[in-house]
Amino acid sequence: MTDESSTSPIGIVTAFCAAWGRLDMDAVAALLHGDVDYHNIPMEPLAGKAAVEAYLRGAAARFDACAWEVRAIAATGNRVLTERVDRMCVEGTWITLPIMGIFEIEDGLIRRWRDYFDLASYRSQWPPAGQGGEEQ
Repeated sequence: MTDESSTSPIGIVTAFCAAWGRLDMDAVAALLHGDVDYHNIPMEPLAGKAAVEAYLRGAAARFDACAWEVRAIAATGNRVLTERVDRMCVEGTWITLPIMGIFEIEDGLIRRWRDYFDLASYRSQWPPAGQGGEEQ
């Protein structure tokens, strides 16, 4: 049986995903290691909590609502794999993005995070219908 306590790797990632669903960026940031590396593949990687947190807060500021559906989650040691469908509501329009995420936990925090997704799928939904501007 997998340990899903709040301090287990799965528990930490589950709490992180739930915080996104509440758009609770303070809770999201609290789960990031000071030396976090984030690679939202195929975008450029980010290193360090300040850079990652600034990016995430900027992205979240554009969302009216957010929901991360974790379809499958598994861990081996400190590494957690998630199959997710992330949904972000921007100005009343929902963007749906299937994602495969890999999180590595160190000292009870997210030290490395990689998300793999189809950029073309994301871009085809952005900007929401009738909206202008740049994608996030």
